Amino acid sequence: MNSNTKKYLIGGGLVIAIAIALFTSISGDNMTYYRTPAEILANPDDFMGEKIRVMGLIETGSVTWEPKDTKLGFRITEDGKHFLMVTYIGSKPDMFKEGQGVVVEGSLTAPGLLTATKLLVKHSEEYKVEKHSDKKADYYKSMAQ
Repeated sequence: MNSNTKKYLIGGGLVIAIAIALFTSISGDNMTYYRTPAEILANPDDFMGEKIRVMGLIETGSVTWEPKDTKLGFRITEDGKHFLMVTYIGSKPDMFKEGQGVVVEGSLTAPGLLTATKLLVKHSEEYKVEKHSDKKADYYKSMAQ
């Protein structure tokens, strides 16, 4: 090999090594695994102050909403036995309702209390098309209602 070929191989290897190091450092910082309420409640000290992501269902009758302060409170569960209280400051998602699936991301600020910074509402993948009359006048009337 001549010296130019060696330089290109060393330079290419260096670029690849830097790219791999950059990728692993970026992906490691942003990696947050899904946890369950039962898992968090079993060992709350392990999660205290850590960024966590929890998936569950909103417990019926547990939702409190303070529109003036945009403060939302609710409990989530996965099995109906273990409940994790969630507080969230921000706008309430349109599809948010009791019994709905949610994904919350935040940190455990007290045993059994998750302060959320992100709130995602899971929704059905079922889409329905409304039936309208074939007559234009009836169609426009139905759209106005």
